[in-house]
Amino acid sequence: LTGMTPLSIAAARIGFGMVALTLALQFTGQRLPRDLPTWRILVLAGLFNTTLPFLLIGWGQQHITAGRAAILLAAGPFVALTLSHFLTRDDRLTIAKIVGLMLGFGGVVVLIGFDALTGAADSLAGQAAVIAAAACYSVAGLLSRRLGHVPALANAAGVLITASLYMVPAALIVDRPWRFALDAETVLAVLFLGTVPTGIAYVLRFKLLLAVGLTFMTQVSYLIPLFAVFWAWLFLNEVPNLAGWFALALILMGIAVSRLRVPAWGGREIPGLPPAAPAPIIPQTPAGMGDSPDGARGRQ
Repeated sequence: LTGMTPLSIAAARIGFGMVALTLALQFTGQRLPRDLPTWRILVLAGLFNTTLPFLLIGWGQQHITAGRAAILLAAGPFVALTLSHFLTRDDRLTIAKIVGLMLGFGGVVVLIGFDALTGAADSLAGQAAVIAAAACYSVAGLLSRRLGHVPALANAAGVLITASLYMVPAALIVDRPWRFALDAETVLAVLFLGTVPTGIAYVLRFKLLLAVGLTFMTQVSYLIPLFAVFWAWLFLNEVPNLAGWFALALILMGIAVSRLRVPAWGGREIPGLPPAAPAPIIPQTPAGMGDSPDGARGRQ
């Protein structure tokens, strides 16, 4: 993607993703929401899901190393777990989720390297900005879960429409992209990024949010560096070392553990799961009624 700035790439991805999903709505006969309360949530979701994280991460990475930024973003599931516990009814805090998140986070640290945890010279403000970006993604997920009555395709299209209202004008004003000299390969790459990793991925994201909850969904941040290693091995012949395989085991183990069905924190049942079946009640024959027909049948 030579010849484009990060802001313009992000705006183009969101814009093309919005166009792709809007066309998909037309082909499938679905409609965007028409009530004002839903669009208020979509406007906020677009802000917290794209604009604020992009600005915060872009500014924060100017003051901290890339490795530290990746690890701080991997702390997002902890933020999501905390918010979900207090703000939702079906994504409560459990021991399994805590252990699973810690295993996954440990895998990211092993994969990126323990050196990223050092670096006292890194800016505290830069670190705070990246953590705030991770929190923004969690807030966006919670907002999207409030739109369970909206189909996933319409939900994703609405978020990208509102996000385009923020990102596209910003790119036009700051970058003036009409000055870019773009070749056909770059244009096709941006079209692909807008359609598949943005448009289709947003639809899948909202389906998963409603199906498995925010905490489990945010664990995708653990898989991002893992897939980076995989693609490097596949296309660049960079063979993973022992630390990479160990990180893979930790991350997959963490995801599996976090899905274990255990009582929520404080002994509560996890909302959304079927309650345990009650023990069968066995009627007992009262004393002095052994000659009744029921009692006679009970002795046979």
